[in-house]
Amino acid sequence: MSSRPTSQALGLNRRRVGDTVVTVLNDGYLDLSFELLADITVAETEAMLAAAHRPPDPRFSVSAFLVQDGRRTVLIDSGGGGFNGWGGRLPDALAAAGVAPGEIDAVLLTHAHPDHIGGLVGTDGAPVFANAELILSDVELAFWSDMARANAAPEAMQPMFALARAAFATHDKALRPITSGDVVPGITFVALPGHTPGHGGYRISSGRDTLLVWGDITHVPDVQIKRPDVTIAFDADPDQARATRLKTLDMAAAEHILIAGPHLNFPGLIRVVRSGAGFDFYEEPWCPALI
Repeated sequence: MSSRPTSQALGLNRRRVGDTVVTVLNDGYLDLSFELLADITVAETEAMLAAAHRPPDPRFSVSAFLVQDGRRTVLIDSGGGGFNGWGGRLPDALAAAGVAPGEIDAVLLTHAHPDHIGGLVGTDGAPVFANAELILSDVELAFWSDMARANAAPEAMQPMFALARAAFATHDKALRPITSGDVVPGITFVALPGHTPGHGGYRISSGRDTLLVWGDITHVPDVQIKRPDVTIAFDADPDQARATRLKTLDMAAAEHILIAGPHLNFPGLIRVVRSGAGFDFYEEPWCPALI
């Protein structure tokens, strides 16, 4: 008896960066609303997606990134873990990549929003990556740990602060705040503030190759790369987020480096190019060979 699949296949995309292999692990998606975007109408957003031949739905991809250099196994972000129905497929994606949670030596966080930290703690309250250091910006840690700020936050933000505090408490003995520079050999933290105060990316370098995991520089790449002025309601400081996006796009185009992002359209790797006075991008296709 034949049957029809009812869900998408697991998403994995491997890419060499010198002697290092980076695997994009798709965690699923989150459904939001284009009304969360500022300085652009819903109709304009839908028109830009149509022009890019994308579905018109406000469904944002969520990915994490596995970094393996033969000496250590590092995970960048942990997906949504099912928080608010977001993501939750990372454990299966890791298993498909042949990596057990206990093999992860370090988890590097771009920032502490739920769709990036939701996969850190299991339903039993224990850390999913029991042998890993948890590494994030000291500014980010301070922001989400500030009880006065948490208590003053809008009601909709309260679960986010609670989730972050729980994740930090669970990993207390393995928590390493960072400021800048090398986090582990071959991976450097890059401060990209605005989306959150301590938001940042991770620059992976090996030999002549470089890949930048740029965190949430964009949520809707088909819109925000061509319209960098467009912000999202989750930006803690929209003006700073806008300025950081412009600076990052300029750097990415000038250096022509490979870019990865948790909310880029899977398979999750792009290159940014200049287009007139602005920017555009093209996606690096999935390849059957490990290149």
